Amino acid sequence: MNQSQEIEKLYEQFRKPLLRYISYKVSDAYTVEEILNDVFFKASKSLDTLKEQTKVQSWLYKIASNLIIDYYRKRKDTYAEINEEIHFGEDENEEMVINELGCCVEGFMKQLPEQYSDSLKAVYLNEMTQKEYAQQNDLNLSTVKSQVKRGRESLKEFFEECCTFEKNHLNNITGYVENKSACKKC
Repeated sequence: MNQSQEIEKLYEQFRKPLLRYISYKVSDAYTVEEILNDVFFKASKSLDTLKEQTKVQSWLYKIASNLIIDYYRKRKDTYAEINEEIHFGEDENEEMVINELGCCVEGFMKQLPEQYSDSLKAVYLNEMTQKEYAQQNDLNLSTVKSQVKRGRESLKEFFEECCTFEKNHLNNITGYVENKSACKKC
């Protein structure tokens, strides 16, 4: 089997599961397809360097994971990165929702325990890896991962207290309504 046929076979076998994986991490459908195509492009360029053919699946997922990380590093929209639990869909209201609620992030960050806000700022705003932040602050990596996760969860809770979100059939946020009693809009 030549390399082209081998890539086609891998594409047929792993396209759908990789598409689901990437879609879970990235909400923009166009970007998901772009990343998926890049996975197979990169795989085709280095397929012959793969030593253990039995590890093809984990190799493809690693390529996808690296491309997703690269995508978020290049993005300037840090608000969506901070709260990756809330995915914005491809809707004409998307930009409005991001812009209107973006100002709330700073206020919500101030309400977080210091270790959570510091780790979120370092990882998402200053684009440090969790490992770099852990080393710089003499912390265990698992501690930093926990702080980042809890910080994101707390931000999500703040947003959900403040607003009721309208979602489409893909569970993407398309709009919101402020809960007047709970929300102090910036």
